[in-house]
Amino acid sequence: MQQSDKKSILIVDDEEIIREFLCEVLAENFAISVACDGREAIEKLKKRKFDLIITDLKMPRVSGEEVVKYARQSDPDSKVIVISGYSSLYTVSQSVNSGACAFLSKPFSIKELVQTVNSCMA
Repeated sequence: MQQSDKKSILIVDDEEIIREFLCEVLAENFAISVACDGREAIEKLKKRKFDLIITDLKMPRVSGEEVVKYARQSDPDSKVIVISGYSSLYTVSQSVNSGACAFLSKPFSIKELVQTVNSCMA
């Protein structure tokens, strides 16, 4: 599959090791872009659309919740997966109510990630 034929994913996380892990797992099947925080993610979303956005919830400057809100306002069809090490019933419900199609609690397995990405892209 050529790069241009691949669906696009924007990965947003302030932890480099998480960005690298997500890229490594998903790069074979998807065109990947990365942002190190919510502000950078919103700048990228202003320039182009992505098929899927995977964003951390807690980040400095601009939160993942703001990324979800911006993505959904700018493109109501955008799909967003929220990931967080701070999961509670409240954070999960807030994310889904904001428009996320899924929530993954850190740490998550490669299998969980791939299944969640595939179900959101379907």
